[in-house]
Amino acid sequence: MKQLKLFTPSVSQSIQVDINRRLKKNRKAATKDTSQADLWTQPKEEEREMALFFLDIRNFTPFVERHTAHEVIYIVRKLFSSFQTIVRSNHGQIIETSGDGFYAAFGFDRGVEEAVASAIKAGKAILESLEGLNENIFVKKLNQRIDVGIGLHAGKVATGTIHLGGKDHLIVMGYPVNIASRLEAATKELNNNFIISATAFEMLNNPPADQPTTEISLKGVVGPCRIHLLGKPYVGN
Repeated sequence: MKQLKLFTPSVSQSIQVDINRRLKKNRKAATKDTSQADLWTQPKEEEREMALFFLDIRNFTPFVERHTAHEVIYIVRKLFSSFQTIVRSNHGQIIETSGDGFYAAFGFDRGVEEAVASAIKAGKAILESLEGLNENIFVKKLNQRIDVGIGLHAGKVATGTIHLGGKDHLIVMGYPVNIASRLEAATKELNNNFIISATAFEMLNNPPADQPTTEISLKGVVGPCRIHLLGKPYVGN
């Protein structure tokens, strides 16, 4: 059967050009709408009290200078794979990572007192796991010992998600996060690999006994901050 032609070739071509132009315009509009949604139509954040946990690999820059990129990636993968498993098994979640550390939060599914206890348990398990990795892998294969510093604080923060690049990213923000970060940075000065603020320590139902305590000044924090030393001195210090 012969196909019926409704339009001449020139008219058909004109219609197709118009359709393509409209489709292109719609795709641009959809992209624009998505980017606007990413920035301006996020779910409302929620405030809650949480335990904030910062970890950093000590002396990471000299370590990178002494080893190949392959060796650095090998060690970081080993470390973060182990640490992430420990954080998750203690009901925490890693919020952000950097090349030499990460920031985690505890308390998404429990009260802050239990969240602090879980974070301490995770920190001690990480330090214990690290000893095993040093003894069995890093020292033997690379003649390199790895140390980390951990800072822990608790307080009220805002939690929510931000949609960027087509994915939802969890965020936890607030002044207590800054304090936890400063505490982690102070581990080197105090020569102790795990320190916790008195604010968080006093939330524990069964706090560890006979933990050394002192007061320190933290950059950007008004007044002295009382802390408890939960860890050990760095090897070689």
